[in-house]
Amino acid sequence: MRTYLLTPCLILLSCLNLLAQPAPDFSITDSEGNSHQLYADYLNQGKTVVLKLFFTSCPPCNAIASSIEQLNQEWGGGNNDVVFISLSILSNDTDNLVNNYKANHGITYPGASPAGGSLAATAPYQNGTYGFFLGTPTFVVIAPDGTVDYDPRGPNQAATIMEVDAAIEATGAQRPLVSLANTGSAVDPQNDGVAGMSLEIVELDSMVAQTNSTGSYSFNLQVMPGQSYTVRATKNINPTNGVSTLDLILLSQHILGVQPITDPERLLAADANRSGGVSLLDQIRIRKLILSIDSDFGEQPSWIVIPADYDFQNPEAPFDEVYNGNLNQAILTPGSLQSLQWKAIKVGDLNLDANPRD
Repeated sequence: MRTYLLTPCLILLSCLNLLAQPAPDFSITDSEGNSHQLYADYLNQGKTVVLKLFFTSCPPCNAIASSIEQLNQEWGGGNNDVVFISLSILSNDTDNLVNNYKANHGITYPGASPAGGSLAATAPYQNGTYGFFLGTPTFVVIAPDGTVDYDPRGPNQAATIMEVDAAIEATGAQRPLVSLANTGSAVDPQNDGVAGMSLEIVELDSMVAQTNSTGSYSFNLQVMPGQSYTVRATKNINPTNGVSTLDLILLSQHILGVQPITDPERLLAADANRSGGVSLLDQIRIRKLILSIDSDFGEQPSWIVIPADYDFQNPEAPFDEVYNGNLNQAILTPGSLQSLQWKAIKVGDLNLDANPRD
């Protein structure tokens, strides 16, 4: 009985010893004639190396190629802590075939054919030294200390990408920051530039820009990749700007049906108490502001911000779609410059004479 128990333990220890072996060094020449040495060029420089074992006519390798290139870019495209290298395991692959494979999938990281030494470099990962070889593509993630994470793999392509990504993170590599850039402008209902509008990134809980005297703004941040960011536009200063007894008269005419307000932007301006409608209570709120009894509109900000080209679904009752939505927000994706145009509506200003620079 003791012998039977001991044998599996010895096999397990033997497997653990194999898996604990550091990655063997290799020297290759890629398909474009550049030489690469695993330790001297990368691991000894603190880099994590991701090997992709493939061959150019392998259908799964072609299917996953663009996703791996995207992952390569997320980790810095070889310019930061992580370097991707593809190694062909097929003796018939040539440098030209590898170059064509790279071009077809927009691959920017190096690849080597057998002519450049790929077969010798991949042999330890096919002969069982680090585990069973299940075919291509197989990924090998090597930490700077030579530790091997062999064949991180999921049940499908997306899951495999996630497993490779997690294996890279486990090596201590730092994902590089990427650019989050945005330009834009804000105008009032009369298309005059609105100054002093604040732009903040919700996920960072930070104001990043304000519109200038012409209503323009721009910002360029360094942020973590792999997620979207929300920019929120607000202006909540100088509540009395543009608010006068003339606005009270216009509001009374609307309430009495003498001269109804039909423009959705002016209806929003009339809803001073943010009740979702226009009534005598709004008239009272505006009067208190004019008489300095109140210093602001309470829950209603002094300006309502919406997209400049917004098309109201219900122009006669625009309140719900503005108050219950996120019209003053937009989703930004890192890595590309996006431009946004906003419109700011001054609350309480029914005759549209507010100073947009105040």
